[in-house]
Amino acid sequence: MPTQNVNLTSVLDSFVKKQVQSGYFNNASEVHRAALSAMCKLDEERRYRVERLKVEVQKGIDTLAEGDVLNSSADIRSSIRGALDSLLAGSETNPQ
Repeated sequence: MPTQNVNLTSVLDSFVKKQVQSGYFNNASEVHRAALSAMCKLDEERRYRVERLKVEVQKGIDTLAEGDVLNSSADIRSSIRGALDSLLAGSETNPQ
């Protein structure tokens, strides 16, 4: 397994030590791997949500180009709420 040396702030060093002392992790390397794995997952989820948002924006642009325009504030709010609900639901069911 590749090795990297990492300089930590005193706060992060203390956090890592507490995680090991808690017994949840056997050593600092396990804490670091878990933290990096969590960061990777968050980054992947963020990229997925951005791509979904781009698709929804393009749908809106296409709808406007077709001349289908919302005429009232209530229609606009309802449409935005539906798109946001769809995006949020999609991020929960993102296949990993």
